[in-house]
Amino acid sequence: MPLPTVSGPSASGPTNPSLASLAGNNNQLGEQSFLQLLVAQLQNQDPLQPMDDTQFISQLAQFSTLQTMQQIQSSLQSSLGAQLLDHAMSFLGHTVTATGSSGTPVTGTVSGIQIQSGNVLLEVGGTT
Repeated sequence: MPLPTVSGPSASGPTNPSLASLAGNNNQLGEQSFLQLLVAQLQNQDPLQPMDDTQFISQLAQFSTLQTMQQIQSSLQSSLGAQLLDHAMSFLGHTVTATGSSGTPVTGTVSGIQIQSGNVLLEVGGTT
């Protein structure tokens, strides 16, 4: 009597499409994705061989580290933005020579500051 064939997961990709899209468009594992992955792992573990406590603690430590790194990154970005703005404000009223939007040098007094897409732009002689 022939035995039935048992096949494992296919090599073409994950069997759960929601897990495939957890990382999002930029392939980075975020906070919510990490929690969803951890819950899926706990739901699908073998009840006869549950996850080792050290693995679970290690994953929680990794999650904590991820949160801390995200907070540090956010703090550094706002600090950098404040420093750039402070530095640009120190040019107000001073005469500078800068490269204009067309690539030509522009000399004049800084009369204003604009922030566009995270970039600080100086207004010199009517040119940004």
